[in-house]
Amino acid sequence: MTNRRQDILDAALPIFVEKGYIGTTIADIRKASGATTGSIYHFFSGKPGLAIALWKDANALWISRAEARRQSRTPKEMVTTTVRGLMEWATANRNLFLFFEELRIRAHSDPELRPILDEIILTHEAAAEIYRVWVAQGQVRDIEWPIASALIVGPAYDYLRKCGHMSDHSVAIDMLVENAWNSVIRDTN
Repeated sequence: MTNRRQDILDAALPIFVEKGYIGTTIADIRKASGATTGSIYHFFSGKPGLAIALWKDANALWISRAEARRQSRTPKEMVTTTVRGLMEWATANRNLFLFFEELRIRAHSDPELRPILDEIILTHEAAAEIYRVWVAQGQVRDIEWPIASALIVGPAYDYLRKCGHMSDHSVAIDMLVENAWNSVIRDTN
């Protein structure tokens, strides 16, 4: 027995990537998935619901990739596994990453995608609190979270947006993971 919900999501992703969120219609997804319009609306509240489901799946895959590598919860382990998890997931799932990025940006201006923005805000608030604890413990640089976050994941995001033509990402992943930690580790000199 097939999972109709997943079949619809699987058919929708390449269309969203090709046409973008705005250019994609329910009719496009219906045609690609073979599902009826009623079936699509049974599982999702329209195009925003489909997009949010894909975004949540992508975010869960990134988190599970990071958690699978994590052996402890030290600041270094948390930073490096987060970046490595992002990069391994995104390079293995390029189309999903590209759509994830479009939605991450669009969520700031599209009220229908508010659940994505809410999740982003909650994640950043939790990460900021963890970072403040590390600062208080003297384990990382005393810089504001938005700067630390940009230093940790910003270079990885930039690479991932530009690396579509590359087939081997291992050196880049290692370098950017090391850079992420080195950018926030407290200078002990």
